[in-house]
Amino acid sequence: MKRALLAVPAALLLALAACSDDGTPSGEEPVDTAANESSEESASSAPVELDLADAAGACPLIDGATLNSVTGEDFRFASGGPGEAEGEEAPAQLTCAVQTGEAAYPDLTLFVIGTEASVEVYEEQLADGTESVDGLGEAAYWIVHTEDTGAGPALEMGWYDGGTIFEMRYTTPVDTDPAAVNELVGGFTELAKGIATAHAESG
Repeated sequence: MKRALLAVPAALLLALAACSDDGTPSGEEPVDTAANESSEESASSAPVELDLADAAGACPLIDGATLNSVTGEDFRFASGGPGEAEGEEAPAQLTCAVQTGEAAYPDLTLFVIGTEASVEVYEEQLADGTESVDGLGEAAYWIVHTEDTGAGPALEMGWYDGGTIFEMRYTTPVDTDPAAVNELVGGFTELAKGIATAHAESG
């Protein structure tokens, strides 16, 4: 049985990034789509109609058309911004959360964080049960979580590329068949490659 990687992002930040005490990225919580009219959040985190390029943070890295095609969903809202970081030595962080607007799930979350650690250290921090992904960064993995997701099964995909860590998580509605989520790996690999390319071009 695969061991869950729910703590991997936080562990990576602590073990790899040499950042602030609170290195956990924001943007993990579902977007409150009601915020379109009544939110007091800043413009950088308020949901926007999906053109993802108009959202902040890591959102412009995501190809909305590919995301909809891979999942068969109609994602319409995105919220992103810089992650919480303190001090001049804290690594740069970007986050994004994307939802359909009809329910909390399905949703997609993405965070991007810089690190001074090597790819070897990154690989050492990965938990048992992960599967490797070819052709994505210098090292990449995926795993499907079936327990403690707060909803249905969740596909997590992460990779390391040139001193940057990417973590992407697609959480499905309750009662989704895990086998159906496994079948999404190929499509999400292409989505991830697009994110990696967009990030490289933005630099």
